[in-house]
Parts: sequence; C-alpha cells; structure tokens
Amino acid sequence: MNSIDIDENLTVLEILEKDRQRIANDLHDTSLQNLTYLMHKIELAGMMIDQDPMKAKLELAVINKKLRSTINDIRNIIFGLHPMTFDDLGLKASFERLISVINEDMQFEIDAKIDEISCENTFVLVNVFRAVQECFANIKKHSAADKIIFHCYQENDICVIYIEDNGVGFDSSMIDNKDNTHFGLSLIRERVQFVKGDISLESEIGKGTKITIKVPLT
Repeated sequence: MNSIDIDENLTVLEILEKDRQRIANDLHDTSLQNLTYLMHKIELAGMMIDQDPMKAKLELAVINKKLRSTINDIRNIIFGLHPMTFDDLGLKASFERLISVINEDMQFEIDAKIDEISCENTFVLVNVFRAVQECFANIKKHSAADKIIFHCYQENDICVIYIEDNGVGFDSSMIDNKDNTHFGLSLIRERVQFVKGDISLESEIGKGTKITIKVPLT
C-alpha cells in the first residue's frame, strides 16, 4: 500500500469518527435528555393520578406533546444519517428536504436556489451533501442568524455551493489552523478536500459568514 492510500484511509477513518461523535452528541443533547425528562414526568403523573386526576391528565398531555417532539428529533437524526430522498430523487430533493428539516421551526428566511446536479459518482454527492449539512447545523447552533442564502448549481463539471448567513460571524483567521475544530470547520474542509474540492470562507464578527464550495464531478 502506498502513502497516498494510507493518507486517504486515515482521512476516511477520521471523518467516520467525527461523524460518530456528532451523532452521539446529537442523541445526548436532544433525544436522551428529553427521554430522561419524560421518564420523570411519567413517574410524577403516576403518583398523582389517584390524588389529583385532573392534574395527572394535564401532565400526560405535556408528556404526549414532548414525546411527539422527541420522535420528530429522532426522525431528523435518522434522516441526517441517510436521507431516503438521496437514493430515490438525488441531491436536489435531498437539499430541499434538509432545508425543510433545518427550518421546521421557521427560524430562518431562506433564499434557496437549487439546480439538478449531474454526477454518476454517488460518493462525491454524498460528501457534498454532508458538507452542506454540517454548514447548516453550524448556522443553526452558533450563528444567531435569521436569514440564509443557499445556492447550488453546476458550472461545467463543477458543483458550486454558496451559503451565506447574516449571523454573528467570527474571526476567520482561526481557520488558517488546520487543527482547528471551531464550529465543525475542520470536518467540512476534510470532506470537501477528500473529493478533490475547494472551500473558501469569509467571516467577520458581526457581519455574518459566506462559504463557497466547489467540487469536481468527474
């Protein structure tokens, strides 16, 4: 095995490990905590059901609402692992579904223009999708933005992704350090570079963030 093969295999393992960490964090921060909360609420409702049936009924209504929300969170995590639309309808439909999931609480005003992308290499498209998915997750978690521009189009044999938000921004000089994991930038960069793509990022504190990704499709 030559050195290039070793480097590529290490990159795949690093990406997989970071994906596992992200999934574990998502499950811990949302679903697991919610289920633990619901378990205590059910115990409380059980204790008061004889003494105060009406209050117990109200508690059960709260539990039901929270349980439905938790089920929806788990569905979104499953979609993040493997979007069903990707296999059936391709990258465009998967991005449309991703935007719907990210903005289900109507937190953002999103200007989305998504073209069909023609590429026979599904592995390339999957990594493009994952990179964009991570970008949106970062915006939702960290940016405090309320407006997003997302454009995806094909320019000759290049897939071009442009993402802009009007959030708090950050000091973009931090991305010069390749070991920096701030806001998941290292994972996004690794995914893009692994499929021979380029990524550029512009950000200033208080002035939002702009990300451009270009990935060859051949």
